[in-house]
Formats: sequence, structure tokens, C-alpha cells
Amino acid sequence: MGYYKLIKLNRIKTDGKPGMLTEININKICRDNDLVFNVYKYFYINDLNSTESRGNHSNNNASEILICLQGSFEIKLHNGIEEIIIKLNQNEAIYIDKNIWITYYNFNNCVIMAFVSIYTTDKESCYDFNKFLSMNKQK
Repeated sequence: MGYYKLIKLNRIKTDGKPGMLTEININKICRDNDLVFNVYKYFYINDLNSTESRGNHSNNNASEILICLQGSFEIKLHNGIEEIIIKLNQNEAIYIDKNIWITYYNFNNCVIMAFVSIYTTDKESCYDFNKFLSMNKQK
């Protein structure tokens, strides 16, 4: 497996009832996608309707699962060698391994749910892209 994995969430239409139900059973999501992931923290980010970016860091010792609950956004991932840009729409998710530079932007009426594999106080993050690149060249 690479440094990220796209995940499609199952939506369920209940006959005779409005709306769609999307179950977020993180243990089942991990099992179905062959991910070893323990959740220690989760949060959501809302009121996202902007081209400005968030993230702009790497989590040296924490992996994440991001779920687009509403709207859409783009995420740029860099593993120290290559960069990829992915657009996530409602009910799509992505697993991001530790030590990956993350930038997300182009939010369109978006709500993002995040699951993190380590407590925030224990998280080691890098906010300097050049330092991130030099640390990855040494490995």
C-alpha cells in the first residue's frame, strides 16, 4: 500500500424515508480497506467555503482518515518525492499515512471529519516544507 488510500463510503437509502444514511464505523472501514489504524482523536471542520488552504504540515508520527461529510475539497499530498492532488466529494474518504505533507483547499460548502491515530499532545508535526523535504531525503 502507498502513503494514501481512497475510501468510498456506503450510502443507504431507507425506503419511505427522506435522505441517505452513511454509516461511519471506523473499525469496519479500516477492516474493509486493510488499514491498521487506532483512533485516539476525532474532530470535524465546518463552515469551509473558501479557496484558502488548511493543513500545510506533516504529522511525523500520526496517520489520519479524512471524510468529506458535505460538499467537496481538494487535498495535495507529498511524500517527500512526489506530489498528488485528489478531489474528495461528499461521502468519500482518504487514509493518509504518517510523515506525509498535507495541504487541503478549494472548499466548496464543505464539512470534513478527521480521525487521528495519536493524541494531539503527543503529535509531532512539521510546518516547514523545506525541512520536511530535507528530513525525507535523509531516510
